[in-house]
Amino acid sequence: MSEPALISAIVPTLNEEACIESCLQRLRLAGVDELIVVDGGSDDRTLELARSEADRVLVEPGGVFQQMNRGAREAGGGILIFQYADGSLGEGACSEIRRTLEDPAIAGGAFRLCLDRPGLFYGAVSLCSDWRNRLGFGPFGDQSIFVRAEVFRREGGFPQDGILPDHELVRTLYRSGGFKLLREPVQVSARRWERCGKWSTLLRHWWYSALYLGGLRRSRQAVTRGTEILRKVR
Repeated sequence: MSEPALISAIVPTLNEEACIESCLQRLRLAGVDELIVVDGGSDDRTLELARSEADRVLVEPGGVFQQMNRGAREAGGGILIFQYADGSLGEGACSEIRRTLEDPAIAGGAFRLCLDRPGLFYGAVSLCSDWRNRLGFGPFGDQSIFVRAEVFRREGGFPQDGILPDHELVRTLYRSGGFKLLREPVQVSARRWERCGKWSTLLRHWWYSALYLGGLRRSRQAVTRGTEILRKVR
Protein backbone atom coordinates (compact mmCIF):
# COMPACT_ATOMS: atom_id res chain seq x y z
CA MET A 1 0.00 0.00 0.00
CA SER A 2 1.36 3.42 -0.95
CA GLU A 3 2.06 6.07 1.64
CA PRO A 4 -0.67 8.70 2.06
CA ALA A 5 0.03 11.96 0.26
CA LEU A 6 1.52 14.73 2.36
CA ILE A 7 -0.73 17.72 2.92
CA SER A 8 0.62 21.26 2.65
CA ALA A 9 -1.42 24.19 3.97
CA ILE A 10 -0.85 27.60 2.38
CA VAL A 11 -1.91 30.49 4.62
CA PRO A 12 -1.94 34.00 3.09
CA THR A 13 -1.53 36.78 5.64
CA LEU A 14 -1.58 40.54 5.97
CA ASN A 15 -1.47 41.97 9.50
CA GLU A 16 -2.84 38.82 11.12
CA GLU A 17 -1.00 38.94 14.44
CA ALA A 18 -4.25 38.41 16.34
CA CYS A 19 -4.97 35.01 14.85
CA ILE A 20 -1.98 33.57 12.97
CA GLU A 21 -0.57 31.51 15.87
CA SER A 22 -3.87 29.85 16.71
CA CYS A 23 -4.58 29.24 13.01
CA LEU A 24 -1.29 27.41 12.51
CA GLN A 25 -1.67 25.43 15.72
CA ARG A 26 -5.14 24.28 14.69
CA LEU A 27 -3.84 23.23 11.29
CA ARG A 28 -1.24 21.05 13.00
CA LEU A 29 -4.00 19.47 15.09
CA ALA A 30 -6.01 18.92 11.91
CA GLY A 31 -3.13 16.79 10.56
CA VAL A 32 -1.34 19.13 8.15
CA ASP A 33 2.20 17.97 7.33
CA GLU A 34 3.65 21.24 6.02
CA LEU A 35 2.69 24.79 7.00
CA ILE A 36 3.56 27.59 4.59
CA VAL A 37 2.73 31.20 5.43
CA VAL A 38 2.88 33.71 2.58
CA ASP A 39 2.77 37.28 3.81
CA GLY A 40 1.66 40.24 1.74
CA GLY A 41 3.67 42.90 3.58
CA SER A 42 2.52 42.98 7.21
CA ASP A 43 3.67 45.81 9.45
CA ASP A 44 2.64 44.12 12.71
CA ARG A 45 4.04 40.97 14.41
CA THR A 46 2.58 38.51 11.89
CA LEU A 47 5.94 37.42 10.46
CA GLU A 48 7.54 37.01 13.87
CA LEU A 49 4.65 34.89 15.15
CA ALA A 50 4.38 32.85 11.96
CA ARG A 51 8.05 31.89 12.06
CA SER A 52 7.52 30.30 15.47
CA GLU A 53 4.92 27.87 14.07
CA ALA A 54 5.28 27.50 10.29
CA ASP A 55 7.72 25.36 8.33
CA ARG A 56 8.26 28.15 5.80
CA VAL A 57 7.45 31.85 5.78
CA LEU A 58 7.53 33.67 2.45
CA VAL A 59 6.86 37.27 1.45
CA GLU A 60 4.86 37.93 -1.71
CA PRO A 61 3.15 41.28 -2.33
CA GLY A 62 0.43 41.57 -4.93
CA GLY A 63 -2.71 40.20 -3.31
CA VAL A 64 -4.08 37.10 -1.66
CA PHE A 65 -4.34 34.92 -4.76
CA GLN A 66 -0.82 35.73 -5.85
CA GLN A 67 0.30 34.83 -2.33
CA MET A 68 -1.46 31.47 -2.51
CA ASN A 69 0.01 30.72 -5.94
CA ARG A 70 3.50 31.43 -4.58
CA GLY A 71 2.91 29.12 -1.63
CA ALA A 72 1.66 26.37 -3.92
CA ARG A 73 4.80 26.63 -6.06
CA GLU A 74 6.95 26.15 -2.96
CA ALA A 75 4.87 23.39 -1.34
CA GLY A 76 6.14 19.84 -1.10
CA GLY A 77 2.84 18.07 -0.43
CA GLY A 78 0.76 16.15 -2.93
CA ILE A 79 -2.38 17.81 -1.55
CA LEU A 80 -2.78 21.56 -1.05
CA ILE A 81 -5.13 23.34 1.37
CA PHE A 82 -5.66 27.08 1.04
CA GLN A 83 -6.50 28.28 4.53
CA TYR A 84 -7.28 31.87 5.51
CA ALA A 85 -5.80 32.92 8.84
CA ASP A 86 -9.19 33.59 10.46
CA GLY A 87 -10.56 30.12 9.70
CA SER A 88 -10.44 26.99 11.84
CA LEU A 89 -10.65 23.37 10.68
CA GLY A 90 -11.55 20.47 12.95
CA GLU A 91 -9.05 17.86 14.11
CA GLY A 92 -10.21 15.24 11.61
CA ALA A 93 -10.07 17.51 8.57
CA CYS A 94 -6.99 16.04 6.90
CA SER A 95 -8.20 12.47 7.34
CA GLU A 96 -11.45 13.46 5.65
CA ILE A 97 -9.56 15.13 2.80
CA ARG A 98 -7.49 12.00 2.21
CA ARG A 99 -10.60 9.80 2.27
CA THR A 100 -12.27 12.09 -0.25
CA LEU A 101 -9.30 12.02 -2.61
CA GLU A 102 -9.12 8.24 -2.55
CA ASP A 103 -11.65 8.58 -5.34
CA PRO A 104 -9.46 9.30 -8.39
CA ALA A 105 -12.36 11.15 -10.02
CA ILE A 106 -12.23 13.90 -7.39
CA ALA A 107 -9.76 16.73 -8.08
CA GLY A 108 -10.50 18.78 -4.97
CA GLY A 109 -13.10 20.09 -2.59
CA ALA A 110 -13.93 22.47 0.25
CA PHE A 111 -15.65 22.61 3.64
CA ARG A 112 -19.02 24.01 4.67
CA LEU A 113 -18.99 27.61 5.89
CA CYS A 114 -19.83 28.26 9.54
CA LEU A 115 -19.49 31.86 10.72
CA ASP A 116 -18.41 32.21 14.34
CA ARG A 117 -21.02 34.76 15.44
CA PRO A 118 -24.40 33.79 16.93
CA GLY A 119 -27.67 35.16 15.60
CA LEU A 120 -30.20 34.69 12.83
CA PHE A 121 -28.31 36.75 10.23
CA TYR A 122 -25.07 34.76 10.43
CA GLY A 123 -26.91 31.46 10.66
CA ALA A 124 -28.82 32.37 7.50
CA VAL A 125 -25.59 33.33 5.70
CA SER A 126 -24.05 29.95 6.54
CA LEU A 127 -27.20 28.12 5.42
CA CYS A 128 -27.40 30.08 2.16
CA SER A 129 -23.75 29.28 1.53
CA ASP A 130 -24.59 25.58 1.76
CA TRP A 131 -27.41 25.91 -0.77
CA ARG A 132 -25.31 28.07 -3.09
CA ASN A 133 -22.61 25.40 -3.13
CA ARG A 134 -25.09 22.57 -3.65
CA LEU A 135 -26.59 24.42 -6.61
CA GLY A 136 -23.15 24.47 -8.23
CA PHE A 137 -22.12 28.09 -7.67
CA GLY A 138 -19.01 27.03 -5.78
CA PRO A 139 -17.47 28.13 -2.48
CA PHE A 140 -15.48 31.24 -1.65
CA GLY A 141 -11.80 31.08 -0.72
CA ASP A 142 -12.48 31.15 3.03
CA GLN A 143 -13.99 27.65 2.85
CA SER A 144 -10.59 25.92 2.99
CA ILE A 145 -10.39 24.80 -0.63
CA PHE A 146 -8.19 21.72 -1.11
CA VAL A 147 -6.86 20.29 -4.36
CA ARG A 148 -4.44 17.73 -5.74
CA ALA A 149 -1.15 19.56 -6.23
CA GLU A 150 -0.54 18.21 -9.72
CA VAL A 151 -3.98 19.36 -10.87
CA PHE A 152 -3.52 22.83 -9.37
CA ARG A 153 -0.18 23.31 -11.10
CA ARG A 154 -1.31 21.83 -14.39
CA GLU A 155 -4.27 24.22 -14.53
CA GLY A 156 -2.15 27.26 -13.69
CA GLY A 157 -3.38 27.90 -10.14
CA PHE A 158 -5.59 30.85 -9.23
CA PRO A 159 -6.07 33.21 -12.19
CA GLN A 160 -4.51 36.63 -11.63
CA ASP A 161 -7.08 38.71 -13.46
CA GLY A 162 -10.83 39.09 -13.34
CA ILE A 163 -13.16 38.57 -10.39
CA LEU A 164 -13.64 35.62 -8.03
CA PRO A 165 -10.45 33.66 -8.80
CA ASP A 166 -11.58 31.16 -6.16
CA HIS A 167 -14.77 30.44 -8.15
CA GLU A 168 -12.72 30.15 -11.32
CA LEU A 169 -10.45 27.55 -9.70
CA VAL A 170 -13.48 25.54 -8.55
CA ARG A 171 -14.88 25.65 -12.08
CA THR A 172 -11.55 24.33 -13.32
CA LEU A 173 -11.60 21.52 -10.75
CA TYR A 174 -15.07 20.46 -11.87
CA ARG A 175 -13.74 20.21 -15.42
CA SER A 176 -10.60 18.39 -14.26
CA GLY A 177 -12.45 15.50 -12.69
CA GLY A 178 -14.72 16.59 -9.90
CA PHE A 179 -15.18 18.78 -6.86
CA LYS A 180 -16.79 17.79 -3.55
CA LEU A 181 -18.20 19.94 -0.77
CA LEU A 182 -17.58 18.10 2.50
CA ARG A 183 -20.14 17.99 5.29
CA GLU A 184 -17.59 19.03 7.90
CA PRO A 185 -17.51 22.79 8.59
CA VAL A 186 -14.72 25.31 8.66
CA GLN A 187 -15.41 27.93 11.31
CA VAL A 188 -14.72 31.36 9.87
CA SER A 189 -14.48 34.66 11.72
CA ALA A 190 -17.26 37.14 10.97
CA ARG A 191 -14.87 40.05 11.58
CA ARG A 192 -14.98 41.26 7.98
CA TRP A 193 -18.76 41.25 8.06
CA GLU A 194 -18.67 43.30 11.26
CA ARG A 195 -16.02 45.71 10.02
CA CYS A 196 -17.46 46.36 6.56
CA GLY A 197 -21.13 46.10 7.48
CA LYS A 198 -23.25 42.95 7.31
CA TRP A 199 -25.56 44.05 4.51
CA SER A 200 -22.81 45.70 2.50
CA THR A 201 -20.75 42.51 2.63
CA LEU A 202 -23.72 40.35 1.68
CA LEU A 203 -24.64 42.58 -1.26
CA ARG A 204 -21.03 42.68 -2.39
CA HIS A 205 -20.95 38.87 -2.53
CA TRP A 206 -24.17 38.84 -4.54
CA TRP A 207 -22.87 41.55 -6.88
CA TYR A 208 -19.65 39.69 -7.62
CA SER A 209 -21.51 36.40 -8.09
CA ALA A 210 -24.00 38.06 -10.47
CA LEU A 211 -21.16 39.52 -12.54
CA TYR A 212 -19.42 36.17 -12.61
CA LEU A 213 -22.51 34.21 -13.59
CA GLY A 214 -23.37 36.88 -16.15
CA GLY A 215 -20.11 36.25 -17.96
CA LEU A 216 -18.32 39.41 -16.79
CA ARG A 217 -15.48 37.52 -15.14
CA ARG A 218 -12.84 39.92 -16.44
CA SER A 219 -14.79 43.16 -15.89
CA ARG A 220 -12.69 45.17 -13.44
CA GLN A 221 -14.70 48.29 -14.26
CA ALA A 222 -17.94 46.64 -13.16
CA VAL A 223 -16.31 45.40 -9.96
CA THR A 224 -14.92 48.85 -9.14
CA ARG A 225 -18.24 50.59 -9.77
CA GLY A 226 -20.16 48.03 -7.75
CA THR A 227 -17.75 48.30 -4.84
CA GLU A 228 -18.11 52.09 -4.79
CA ILE A 229 -21.89 51.78 -4.58
CA LEU A 230 -21.85 49.04 -1.94
CA ARG A 231 -19.49 50.99 0.32
CA LYS A 232 -22.43 53.31 0.96
CA VAL A 233 -24.58 50.46 2.27
CA ARG A 234 -24.36 49.42 5.95
